[in-house]
Amino acid sequence: MTAHIERTTHDDDLFIRMDRAFGVPVLSQAIWRLTEPLSADELERLGRRLLDTPISRRLHTSRMPLARDYWLAAPGTAGRSHNDPPLADDEIVDWLDRAAEVEFDLEAGPVWELRAAPLKSGGGMVTMCSSHAVGDGWLGARAIYQATSTDDLSVPYRPTPPNLLADARDALGQATTIGRGITGLIGDRWAARGSTETAGPQPVTSRSIPRPPTPEDDVLAREEPIRAPLAIVAMPGDDWRSVVDAHQGSANALFMAIVVGLIVDAGRATWDDTVRVSVPMSMRSGDDTRANSTTGLTLDIPAAWSRERDLAAIRTLAKATYQESAATTSRLSRLQPLMQALPDGLMTRLSRSGATPLALASSGGAVDPTFAGLGDPSRVGAFASRATTQGVSRERLTRLRGGLATWFNDTGATATLSVSGLDPAAFPTSEVLSEKVQKECARWGLTTSPW
Repeated sequence: MTAHIERTTHDDDLFIRMDRAFGVPVLSQAIWRLTEPLSADELERLGRRLLDTPISRRLHTSRMPLARDYWLAAPGTAGRSHNDPPLADDEIVDWLDRAAEVEFDLEAGPVWELRAAPLKSGGGMVTMCSSHAVGDGWLGARAIYQATSTDDLSVPYRPTPPNLLADARDALGQATTIGRGITGLIGDRWAARGSTETAGPQPVTSRSIPRPPTPEDDVLAREEPIRAPLAIVAMPGDDWRSVVDAHQGSANALFMAIVVGLIVDAGRATWDDTVRVSVPMSMRSGDDTRANSTTGLTLDIPAAWSRERDLAAIRTLAKATYQESAATTSRLSRLQPLMQALPDGLMTRLSRSGATPLALASSGGAVDPTFAGLGDPSRVGAFASRATTQGVSRERLTRLRGGLATWFNDTGATATLSVSGLDPAAFPTSEVLSEKVQKECARWGLTTSPW
């Protein structure tokens, strides 16, 4: 891999600020359920090889205003591995939650942790938690694939630190990009003045309900962090694909239809509403080592399509939205360079009225067997993933007005849904959330096995 300067992206900046300025770090968690447990030697080798991949990095602050911060490799301090005692099946979710309570340090490390435990019923569990700031799900998956490969990592990840001239060039480039973004926003606003389009029905989003008032700082300080409810259900992959084929859809269309159904069942929308679903998509090329490289699309899905099982309509809408997004520049993308240049204190004040998505649907799709078996396709059981926010209280979740965050993965034999409940009123516990997920899957004729 050619040496290069690895600057923080706009997405990196979001997760860095959530960690550094807002005090609510976001973790990515990959989860393997194997038919045979991972041996201690395999875990040690996997952890050692991960140290040479792009997930093993450390944040450095730029010395010049407007120049972006940058990443350097941290092969000695980036991660660690642990073997845990055997687990009963009904202890899996608690074990995953405890694993996700690990503390990371973007500047000093560690930034990832591997844990493995055999299952008393047979097989084994493995989970990798990493700071979302150092890598999104796609980068993490690539790092695992590299680490489990039989090939040597001939060129370890070793980005170059910038000198003063490089910082000056980056600062000038950022200033130019910020100016171009502001000019584009002005042009967009001017063009909108002449638009004669009439607004249709507004989709249901997190902002559709009033935001509770923010309490005083002393009250905020007394709020207790909680574990957001988590439900993971598995089902035969053939059953999932049969439902997709029966309704002329796609795996992603069925996934989003289930998400919409869950939002309606939670009372956040009705079958007569249109529900906004946020869909993250990777923007990576094959050799892209940026920590986070995604774009967020929004699909406004009539809930009636989920009720009527019209996956063909959802699939058509998704395709049109993807094509349209490639041809347009969003307001957010114009603002992001300016937002990255603002100090933490100002960003904190500007974010006070923020809201999380009502429904986030992140699809990992078909999972490579070598990846799903951590180097051995013969032991593939199931694979699941999620992102979770540390240090968040029940009251803060209420103020953020979120609904659900969901992830889908398919190993071929087993399809898996992971669902985090972000609405404390609708999903007070993991047990309630799991029941609702199983109920919605049953509406589609899918028989699920909860973890």
